Amino acid sequence: MKFEKYHGLGNDFIIFNYKDLILNNIKEENFSDLAVKVCNIHTGIGADGMMVLVEKEDCCQMIFINSDGSIASMCGNGIRCFSNYIYNNKILDGTNYKVETLAGLLNLDIYPNEKFTVRVNMGKPTLKPNVVPVDTFKEKFINEELVIDGKDYKVSSLLMGVPHTVLFVDDFKNIDLVKVGKAIENNPIFPKKTNVNFVQILNEDEVIVETWERGAGHTLACGTGSCASVVIGELLGYLNSKVTVHLRLGDLAIEVKDEIYMTGPSNLIAKGEYKYN
Repeated sequence: MKFEKYHGLGNDFIIFNYKDLILNNIKEENFSDLAVKVCNIHTGIGADGMMVLVEKEDCCQMIFINSDGSIASMCGNGIRCFSNYIYNNKILDGTNYKVETLAGLLNLDIYPNEKFTVRVNMGKPTLKPNVVPVDTFKEKFINEELVIDGKDYKVSSLLMGVPHTVLFVDDFKNIDLVKVGKAIENNPIFPKKTNVNFVQILNEDEVIVETWERGAGHTLACGTGSCASVVIGELLGYLNSKVTVHLRLGDLAIEVKDEIYMTGPSNLIAKGEYKYN
């Protein structure tokens, strides 16, 4: 069956069309197993996640599955790649797309120039702990202490389509990102686990973000994580409302308005046929 592989600043994804999967007798209950196999770097194609596009009358539905087979409500880098797939396959007309996700209906403006760029209305973040979710009696879980291996970390949690926890660091050299990221992701205070974003502030308009993703591990970029990092930074008075987020392979522009806007690139890597066993 046909697949296409894209990346958004190094965060890479395999995309299938729902119709092709059904024609190959792959039912929805097999999508998680397919994702685990196709995302395997050694025995599959290799990716951080898999998406399935479902064509609808005036929009497309995005089904997103992490490389470990878990379902995610949304993915910021993924949705930019998803819109690139829509454009390349002429599934929707024009340059304004509506994409249905488990986090809601999102509006995207695409700029298919030499460097394919997408501006996404990411919606509003949610700070209510019971929605994030965070197991706390506090009204918001902002700048709270979390103890990892005997060391205190100041963390803030919110829902940006998916759960995110943000902590600010002075220097990435002074933190074991994998160890701390994994520990926070799996901390029992987060009943559905959490993505973890490590943020180094360069100035009020620029940050560097490294993300440990729930269900995927340390990735090169995270769109929802970049949004979450800027939202918390602006809320705490550290950042302005329009910020450039530096990631390992490029930048995202994040704007905090009534809703959150993310602008960034997407690149097609490969097309091919995948045999599912």
